[in-house]
Amino acid sequence: MNRIAELRKEKRMNQISLAMKLNVSQKMISAYENGKNEPSIDLLMRMADLFNVSTDYLIGYSDSRSPGHQIGDTFYTDLSKNELMKIYDKLSDKNKSLVQGYILGLFASQEPETKDPSAGLSSQNRL
Repeated sequence: MNRIAELRKEKRMNQISLAMKLNVSQKMISAYENGKNEPSIDLLMRMADLFNVSTDYLIGYSDSRSPGHQIGDTFYTDLSKNELMKIYDKLSDKNKSLVQGYILGLFASQEPETKDPSAGLSSQNRL
């Protein structure tokens, strides 16, 4: 688990500060970094979020730091709007409806950051 040490040092953190952020002991961080113990899946996920890397990168399964998705031979990370639209255009009509419903559900459940300037617009004009 030397990637934990590498990422920790990149963030200019010591073992104690990392341990405090993850709610574990400094001894556990040392054991993970020295390969004497392995973190739980939950802890791996929290580390991945903290360091903004994939869990596959943390465990050495991938050399790509970016969390992403592999479909067939293509690996997708941080897709642009244009790339997302190209994938969307290839979906069946049924799946396009599902995507639209999912996006609208996310939008409806999203906490407003500031006053929504589009609040007075009809649902057709808002998006």
